[in-house]
Amino acid sequence: MFQLQDTHSHAPVLALTGLVALVGLTACGSEGTEAASTTSEATATARSSALVTLGGDTSCAWGSLDCNLCIPDVPARFAELRDHGEVLGFNPGPFNFNVAYPGSNHWEGIQRLPLDYGRYFVLSKRDGNPGGNVGHLVHMATRNGEGLRFRSNRLATTIAQPEDTAPPGDDRAVTALPVLEGYTHGGGMQAVGNIVALPMEEGPWAGRIALYDYNSTLSPSPFAFIYGNTANAGTASLTKLSNGRYLLLLGQYDAKSLEVFFSTESNLRSGTNQWSRTDQWYDWELASGEWGPFQNLNLVTDCNDSQLYMVGTRLGGLRWGAVSDDYAHLYRVNVDGHMRLEHVASKHLYCSNDGSRQCNLDAAGGIFVGPDRNLVLYATEHADDGPAGSVKLVEFRNIWADAGCGSDLQHAYVDFYDDSDFSDRGFIFDYADRSLKNWASFHSIDAFNDKASAVRWCIPPGHRVRLYNDSNYGGSYKDLIGSGTIREVNLNSWSFGDKVSSARWLAF
Repeated sequence: MFQLQDTHSHAPVLALTGLVALVGLTACGSEGTEAASTTSEATATARSSALVTLGGDTSCAWGSLDCNLCIPDVPARFAELRDHGEVLGFNPGPFNFNVAYPGSNHWEGIQRLPLDYGRYFVLSKRDGNPGGNVGHLVHMATRNGEGLRFRSNRLATTIAQPEDTAPPGDDRAVTALPVLEGYTHGGGMQAVGNIVALPMEEGPWAGRIALYDYNSTLSPSPFAFIYGNTANAGTASLTKLSNGRYLLLLGQYDAKSLEVFFSTESNLRSGTNQWSRTDQWYDWELASGEWGPFQNLNLVTDCNDSQLYMVGTRLGGLRWGAVSDDYAHLYRVNVDGHMRLEHVASKHLYCSNDGSRQCNLDAAGGIFVGPDRNLVLYATEHADDGPAGSVKLVEFRNIWADAGCGSDLQHAYVDFYDDSDFSDRGFIFDYADRSLKNWASFHSIDAFNDKASAVRWCIPPGHRVRLYNDSNYGGSYKDLIGSGTIREVNLNSWSFGDKVSSARWLAF
């Protein structure tokens, strides 16, 4: 069993008790990977005879400090991710982020925490500058405090494209995670509640995962380190299991290999908790074209049966798309002695709507589950070249944007699509944001005049949105009636496809 390193020590402490020694990757780079891939399964992994089939925790409640919410029917929620998202952004605040592209210093991972009702992000990065930082805590102070999708914070009546709009000054970085002991490269990470597992490499010793606890302070120091068996530590995946303990995966060599650890206790902050390295998974265990160099790997649990899933984000579609496209992939995860992964689905995501690229899944990506139990995926660009020196960010949410829309007007929305099959770019018209864009002229809404071919909406009874053929609310019109249910229509069936030039909210 591998002991946690004391956070004041300067070398990894690796004590084996009761486990067969794991035969790890022998060298950095492809040579080590090839050598490891020839090792038989019997000697490449450590087996625990007590290990049984484990599921994820389904008891977690919103706001919990050390677990994440499950999702009913994960494959369905993954399939329902809107492939075009809403743009967000944040400012550097008092920091120089020291990120640039092209360049080696860039954003690596992003996780939204339940802290302050879901208003905080943690982001990781590589920063080789003197006095650099491997991460930042970002306060999205202007966003909702309900744990739901944030909605865009880059809307303005005077600027047509959100891509050209700077985020509010209050949405900014507030603290930093300094480089520790020479480890300058923070990787793709995952949080459980407000506890963050951040992988670190390019340091003096083996790659490692540092655990940070944001439950008691906004500027935590690591309370534990878990060392891998190579110099590489590119991704960390962490989740709570049905038995109350935790599963931790450490990705190496662009996630070509995953080390599998289990906690020995249910309290991660316990001074006696240890991490048992029980297994090692290699990419050659999947069929060709079903795995790739993932930048981020996040675990999620299905509420229906405790089944574990993993969402991976990367640039390039494996066998499903071009190498320059942004993709998320979904895998089913089984940990019943030897970890097994099964590819379930892929999702092509678009980092641009009608302007410049706003994210890149070769940079930071990460999933979040709020109290509505919907899957939300966040992705950033590599650097900080957004308007006014901000960092560009995209929120990919469910095609049914808000579960409270049927009864609460503040949650009502209309979602416009360019194509009649509910695909391609679009724009969402949230009641809460109705005054933030010039809806009297779709020319001023991402150049969306005469483009809408399909609409999804959810409006409480007693309200409607009127779609007009002309700007300034003129010409013929069609009404989207509020029924308290989610609805959709191909506008061509109303002879109104590619004709919408303005829209407004009305009450009966």
